Amino acid sequence: MIRALLAIINFLSALEFRIADKLGEATAVIFHFFIFWMSPIILLYLPSRIFTAIGITIAMFYVFVLAADVFFSVFGHEKLEKKRGMIDIISVHEMREEIISALAKYLGGIISFATIYNGLQQVFEGKAFIISHPSSIPYFDLLYFSLVTITTVGYGDIQPGLWVSKIFVMSEILFGVGFALLLITMLISVYIDIQRKKKYK
Repeated sequence: MIRALLAIINFLSALEFRIADKLGEATAVIFHFFIFWMSPIILLYLPSRIFTAIGITIAMFYVFVLAADVFFSVFGHEKLEKKRGMIDIISVHEMREEIISALAKYLGGIISFATIYNGLQQVFEGKAFIISHPSSIPYFDLLYFSLVTITTVGYGDIQPGLWVSKIFVMSEILFGVGFALLLITMLISVYIDIQRKKKYK
């Protein structure tokens, strides 16, 4: 199971690196944004439940990959860290790039969970979430809910209405807390490594 997760993460990382090398960093970012963030949202609003199911599946897969990335980063996996360049970080500039990458993944998690929530709302015909004052933009309400959930704010104006909704909400809270811990751990460990390398130069 762990080997399968590593294989998936390595494959996606290698694919993005190849696109970045051949077509540039900006193209790789656009590719990532469209495939994992935008395409599931578009699929939700196509006129068939099959497309909705595919959109939910892509969003769930992306969250699964992000959660695996957090897990291996927290508990350490040297081969994965070498491949991603984590072990070779030697400057503040490289540390900033890694932080920006982590924040982009965090934003991706928010959008992916919002996509899952909106998909559930469609599948269960508006019963998956109870929205007190729905806005005129369908996707926006549960994007807002995803943001306040991952940050553990929870105003209570939107509530999960079904047990399956509650499972995904709990998953997002755990994901958000885990990602915050990862970012703090990464900052501390990279800073210590940079200071150590400067000391022994």
